[in-house]
Amino acid sequence: MTDVYAAWAAAHALLLFIVLPLLGGAGALLFARCCLGLSRRGRALCFALGIGASFAVFLALAIAVGSQGSVVEFDRALAGALSMSMSMPLLWLLSWFTYLGDRNFLTGISVLMTLYLLWNRQWRLAAFCAITTGAGGALNWLLKQNFERVRPEHDHGYASAVGWSFPSGHSSASMAVYGTACYLLWKLAPPSWRLPGIAVLAALIVAIGLSRILLQVHFASDVLAGFAVSLGWLALCVAAERGLRASGERGERLQ
Repeated sequence: MTDVYAAWAAAHALLLFIVLPLLGGAGALLFARCCLGLSRRGRALCFALGIGASFAVFLALAIAVGSQGSVVEFDRALAGALSMSMSMPLLWLLSWFTYLGDRNFLTGISVLMTLYLLWNRQWRLAAFCAITTGAGGALNWLLKQNFERVRPEHDHGYASAVGWSFPSGHSSASMAVYGTACYLLWKLAPPSWRLPGIAVLAALIVAIGLSRILLQVHFASDVLAGFAVSLGWLALCVAAERGLRASGERGERLQ
């Protein structure tokens, strides 16, 4: 059955590349709307559950990859099916999307966001931005060195990648940087921009992750693990920032 699922996914690659980012954007929009209706305690519980679930998913994938079981079997079957079915125009399109998750490009975005916050004297948010994105990148590097998973073969010429494969650096960094941008939008942007901006950025994160799979520079589990570990880290940093802000507000009221 693994080969059947992999062959179906490869045959419908373009459809998946359209539908899954749209679902990701819709899911982020639904989550944001739900958060609006929660109390502070309810939001804290939601963040705690999200952190636990994200790290649990990463741990499950790490164990599955290490055990060389059905997850690895599907990864290899999908990569093989994609190598025989992807058209050159689609690979060219994917190469542009994957650039939006490039480490240097995202580093530039992170630096610009941090400088903007410093310019506007948003000291706590500037520290949040720098720590979330910078430490998130360091965490991904450490995990790669620990697992040392070899990438799938890719010789189509539309993307090149070196280094270890698990978890995906593009997916992890995209979640950290664009996810941070979502939080900053929520805090600083005009109300009419917030929900549309979050939906667009969430769709972009999913599209970048899918581009890495379809370009065959990462296995599917690499991308899911990158999303999971960075989402957990992002949620942890957001919870810490909100907690520090609430403590500061309480301190000001007491004075």
